Amino acid sequence: MLTIFTIPKAFDGHTGIIQRNAIRSWTLLDPSCEIILVGDDDGTDKAAQEMGVKHIPEVQRNEFGTPLLDSAYQLAERAATNKFICYVNADVILTNSILEAVSSVTSQTGWFLMTGRRWNLDVSDILDFGEDWEDFLTKSVVNRGSLGKHTQIDFWVYPKGLLSDMPPFAVGRVAYECWCLYKAREKRAQLIDATSSVMSVHQNHDYSHHPQGEIGVGRGLEAQRNRELVGGKPYFFTIRDRSHFLTNKGLKRARDAWWLWRGIRSAQVLPLAAPSPVRLVVNSFNATINAGRDLALRVLRGRTR
Repeated sequence: MLTIFTIPKAFDGHTGIIQRNAIRSWTLLDPSCEIILVGDDDGTDKAAQEMGVKHIPEVQRNEFGTPLLDSAYQLAERAATNKFICYVNADVILTNSILEAVSSVTSQTGWFLMTGRRWNLDVSDILDFGEDWEDFLTKSVVNRGSLGKHTQIDFWVYPKGLLSDMPPFAVGRVAYECWCLYKAREKRAQLIDATSSVMSVHQNHDYSHHPQGEIGVGRGLEAQRNRELVGGKPYFFTIRDRSHFLTNKGLKRARDAWWLWRGIRSAQVLPLAAPSPVRLVVNSFNATINAGRDLALRVLRGRTR
């Protein structure tokens, strides 16, 4: 039904614990999914063997030794035996809600990218994946978890080929998810917000894997390069650029104030199906907004010097 792949970090300390929790949760999905670990960081081969999942070690890396997403995606797509693929960060627990969502979506369309905001939860130990583990996890999320921001998405499901022309983004650095969302819209796929239907649980962690910590992940050279590869501010899409919601009654078109606003703003990079006079007005409006924003930023920077 679904191929799930990820690019784990080294299986050391707390990172090793939460990655094992995440992968174990994927192995318990019903019906079972094909699972692929891409990369050769320490312990990945052993973890794959222990959990009975596939392992592809030969991923390309940049000069800093960081795996490259385009290489990982190509390897996973070539190895996948299913039409639909789910990329998920290696610290994210998935429940059967994702398979229910995939089943609902694929009964209505085959050209889509489905994602959802994550839930953040403190997890310090190996979880007990007993018979009622999903119920226990859900209660923990309700009692101790918090819903992530609109920029915090850690999985996306899509058909093979949708993301085939991905730039060489560095894994684990910012901005690459923006490109995935933009590309789905650019290729006229349905961009689906499944937050209300899919519970994906991000296990909170530090950023000790990067020499500069969280600042390095978000602002370092690799992060800056990722931003450049996305293409600039107009291409920085979030889940709020969705074209559809997934509800308990199926797919629902997004038709709200934010959809209208983003329809105007995204006209800078997406074709606007409107008469020429309307396109002219929209282009002028966007130019005015951009100029005002840039002026405000220059003023703020001047005050902080």
